[in-house]
Amino acid sequence: MAAMVIDLPRSPHAQPAATAEEAFDRRLDGLLGLGGLSVSAKLDELERFARLMQTQGAGVEPTRMLFDMAYAKHLLQWARVSPCAPLQQLAEQLHAQYQRAGHWLGLH
Repeated sequence: MAAMVIDLPRSPHAQPAATAEEAFDRRLDGLLGLGGLSVSAKLDELERFARLMQTQGAGVEPTRMLFDMAYAKHLLQWARVSPCAPLQQLAEQLHAQYQRAGHWLGLH
């Protein structure tokens, strides 16, 4: 089934469409994560992580891993010692991304 696209009429008061570069506010650069930290992981990566965790019998809430750092750290630590090699590799990659973003600060 082909996707259906509905072209909505523009408001007569709308500004002309800006290019992506013009629309990006430079003041927001680097403020995409919580507390002004950079983004640790993308949702599609976390969804892949959740699917791999599911093969090991563990349920994961991928979106929660974006804002609950203790939850994310616990799951990634568990996955890093799992017997599933693809899960271990992805967990190492995600752990490094969280580490670079500074999300482990203050967690033991």
